[in-house]
Amino acid sequence: MTHTGSDGKVNGVEILRNGSLQVKVHVGWAEDKDGPIVPVEETITADGVQRNVILVNDQFPGPTLEVMEGAQVVLKVINHFYREVTSLHVHGLYMRGVNYMDGVPYVTECPVLPGKNFSYRFKAEPAGTHWYHSHVISQREDGMFGAFIVHRNRPSTPALPLFVQDWWHEEFLSFDVDSWYMRNPGPGRLFGTMFSRGFSFDGIELTAVHFTSALINGRGRYNGNNAPLTKFTISSGETLRFRLIHPGAEFTFRVSIDAHSMTVVANDGHDVEPVQVQSILVFPGESYDFEVLGNQANDIYWIRAETLWSGRGPSFESKNHTQEVRAILAYEDASSDEDPTTNKPTCSEDNPCRVLNCPFPSFPKGSHTECIYMSDVNSITEYSPPKDSDTVEYFFTFGYIVGSSINARMFVEPYKPLVFGEPYDVVTCDQSCETNGCQCTYVMDIPANKIVRFVMINMGKADESHHVVHLHGHDFRVLAMGFPFNNETTGHWLSANSDIDCGNDKCSNATWRNRPAMNFNRPPVRDTVVVPANGYTVIEFRSNNPGHWFFHCHQTTHMNEGMAMIIREAPENHPPLPLGFPTCGDTIQDPQPLPTNETTSSSIQLSIPVFIIILLSVVIGTTLVIFAVTKLCRSRSQKGEATEDQGYPNEDTPL
Repeated sequence: MTHTGSDGKVNGVEILRNGSLQVKVHVGWAEDKDGPIVPVEETITADGVQRNVILVNDQFPGPTLEVMEGAQVVLKVINHFYREVTSLHVHGLYMRGVNYMDGVPYVTECPVLPGKNFSYRFKAEPAGTHWYHSHVISQREDGMFGAFIVHRNRPSTPALPLFVQDWWHEEFLSFDVDSWYMRNPGPGRLFGTMFSRGFSFDGIELTAVHFTSALINGRGRYNGNNAPLTKFTISSGETLRFRLIHPGAEFTFRVSIDAHSMTVVANDGHDVEPVQVQSILVFPGESYDFEVLGNQANDIYWIRAETLWSGRGPSFESKNHTQEVRAILAYEDASSDEDPTTNKPTCSEDNPCRVLNCPFPSFPKGSHTECIYMSDVNSITEYSPPKDSDTVEYFFTFGYIVGSSINARMFVEPYKPLVFGEPYDVVTCDQSCETNGCQCTYVMDIPANKIVRFVMINMGKADESHHVVHLHGHDFRVLAMGFPFNNETTGHWLSANSDIDCGNDKCSNATWRNRPAMNFNRPPVRDTVVVPANGYTVIEFRSNNPGHWFFHCHQTTHMNEGMAMIIREAPENHPPLPLGFPTCGDTIQDPQPLPTNETTSSSIQLSIPVFIIILLSVVIGTTLVIFAVTKLCRSRSQKGEATEDQGYPNEDTPL
C-alpha cells in the first residue's frame, strides 16, 4: 500500500485499527516515522497486503476513457519500465482497416520496448462498454487495464465502471514461470494438485491456481483486515448504470447486491432486451451493463462478488468457505460509517433467484435458483438468417488433450509479427497435429465477406473446465449453447452433450451428430463468450474486417499455456502497413528521459511508465490519450527483458 505526496515522494501506508490510513515516512536507515492520516482516495491499497502493482497514469485501475462513437482516437503509450516490454489492446473494438493497431505483440506489432513509445490510432467503434489492457504476459493481471467507453449519444453523467478481479500476492508472472503445463514446465509449487483444487457444484474444476484474494475497483480485504472498500452512492429513486468488467485472470464471479435486483441492459457493449436478475456470472474478459434502482430503505448494502467454489478435489468435498470480495452501495442519506449488516436474498420456491450466464444446465434442485443462458438473451436488433450458400462453418475444440490447446495444437508465438507478411517466421503446424497433437503457430484462413460460423467445443477428458473465448477484430452473434447431461438434484454433470461427433479421441475432427436449433431471430451480440465444459457454443459473424486476429481463451493460464490461435481473415485484402511502421529491432531513442529510481521507503521503489490523458475532441476529430504505466514495487523483477533483435514502435507512426 502506498501514498504519493504532493512532493511526488511515495511512502508506505499502514492500516490502523479504526480503518484509517497512516503514512509511514522513510528516513534512511532508521525506522519509518508515523506520518499523517491520508484519504482513501489518495492511496492505493488493493487488499491491504503489499505487493507490486502496475499503475496507468498513477491509477489502479487505470483511468476511464470516454469518447464518442466515430471519434478518431490516439492512445500514446510511453513505456517507462526498465526491463519490460508492453503493448495495449482495446478489448472489443473493431480496429477496422488498422489491424496493426490491435496491440498483440508478434501478431499485429512489435512490443513497445523500455524507454520507447507508440501511438495507437483507430476509430472508436462500436459504441458500448469496452476496456483496454496490456497483451504482454501477465501485465493485465498485475494492474494494466482500464475502462474504454464509446458513447453513441453525449452522456449526461460519467460512466460507472465496476471492475471485479481475482488477486494474488505474487506478480502473476510467477505462475507462468512455475506452471508445469507450459512448454518449458516449472516445478508447479503455486498450483494445486487434483485433490486440492477448487471445484464448482457441477463437478467442474475452476482453475489449477489457488484462490488468494479479490478486488472491486482495486480494493478488497485479505484475512479479515480493515482495508478500505470501494463505495458507490445512490439516491432514493435514482437509477444507477454500472458497467461491470472482469479484467482478472482465472476465477468466475457471481455478482449481486443485497436487497436489490439488477436489470441487465447490455453485454460486451451491445444492447439487449432488459433482463432482471438477482446475480450475474461474469467470466474473465466479459462485461455487462446493468441498472440498479434506489428503491430500498436509506441504508448501506453489500455488493458481493463470489467465486463458484463449492468443494475441494474431484470428490467434491464440501467446505464451509466463501471466496468473496465486497464493495458498498450507500444511500445518500445513510449516516453509518460502519460496514453493512445486510444479507444475501433468500431464494424460495415462490420467489426463485435468477442468475444470468450459467455455464451449466441448472443449479441444484433445492437451491430455488433459475439459470438464464446467454443464448436465450435477446438483442434489441433484428437478425436475418443467412443463406447456406453464404455460410462457412468451422469446428474448434478447446481443451487439455495435448495440453492447453485448440484442435490439439498448443500455440507457439510467432518470432516476428505476421502483419509484416510472408514468409512467416513461425513454427508450422503439419498434418500430424490433427491426430497426434503438436506445439505450433496455429493460423487458419477464412474467406472474405462470408457468414463465418464457429462451433466451439469443450469436450474431452473428465477434468475439463469452462473456457471463455475472445475473438479480436469482431463481435459475433451467439446462436446456440449446448450443455452436458446432469443430475437435476445435485447439479453434478453426468455425461457430455451428445450433439457433437468428435471424430477422433482428441476431438480435433468434429462434426454435428445432431444439429441444434439456432437463434436467428435476435441472438445476443458479444465479443467474449463462455464455452461450457462438456458442451459447446455456436457463434457467427461476417468476415468484413481483413487482418490477423487473435482468437483465444481469456483465462490467463489457459491462454499462456497454449489455448490460442490466429484467424487470418481475407489474406488477399489485408491493409498495407503505413509508411515508417516500426519493425522489431528499431533503435530510435524516445526523446523523454527515463525517470530516476528513487527509494521512498525501506521496501518501496517507484518506476513510472506514464499515460497522460488529453481529450481533444469528444464527437468528431481526434481524441488523444497518452498512457504512462507505473509500477509501485517492493523489488524489481524481470518480465520479458528485451533483446537486441526486438523492436519498439516509433511515436510518429501514421494512421
